[in-house]
Amino acid sequence: MFILSELEEDALKEFFNMGLGMAADSLSRMVDNEVLLSLPQLKVVSYKEAIRLLLSNNEDKLVAVRQNFTGELTGTALLIFPGAESLELVRTLLNEQMPLEVLMELEQETLLDVGNVILNAFLESFTQMMSIEFEFGSAEFLKGSSQFLLDITSHLAMQKQSLTADVNVDDERAFVLMMDFKTSNEDNVQNTLNGFVVLLFSESAMIILKRELEVILSQS
Repeated sequence: MFILSELEEDALKEFFNMGLGMAADSLSRMVDNEVLLSLPQLKVVSYKEAIRLLLSNNEDKLVAVRQNFTGELTGTALLIFPGAESLELVRTLLNEQMPLEVLMELEQETLLDVGNVILNAFLESFTQMMSIEFEFGSAEFLKGSSQFLLDITSHLAMQKQSLTADVNVDDERAFVLMMDFKTSNEDNVQNTLNGFVVLLFSESAMIILKRELEVILSQS
């Protein structure tokens, strides 16, 4: 079982929070409104446990932006919101009252923009703090259950891999990051929405990540 030490987990959260700071600045400029992002919790769990975590906090109707990355570190990143929260996020970001059908039309485009900014910020935090290089794929919009969104065969297919004898589903690991998304309107009333960033890695990718963290901590 892959386990991060407390120091390694703290270092990783610091990297992610730095990336989120950059993402919040970009989103604030994009929507001309202050956006604050924070990560109150980070867990490293199996795929099955990640599915349970999403289910324990939300109804099983989720909206996600998925982005794959390949290179020295290969995996999949997802930004996930409950269905109702995703529409509220669109309404909050656009800072306008509009009919539900209009919100639904804008949902995919708006969330793809948000997902691109946030997921790229997370992934770039790896490249800035560690000697790891990888490339980002194009983002895609998904709707479905937590089991559908975290289905390993789907992610391996996106990464152009296949389930072989050396790929043990039970060994695949996921970072599950609970994310608070805060904005304020013209009357300075603050809105808070909750979502998840899920990073899916193979066991071999987790070993590389742990090695890089150990190097960084040994130099501090």
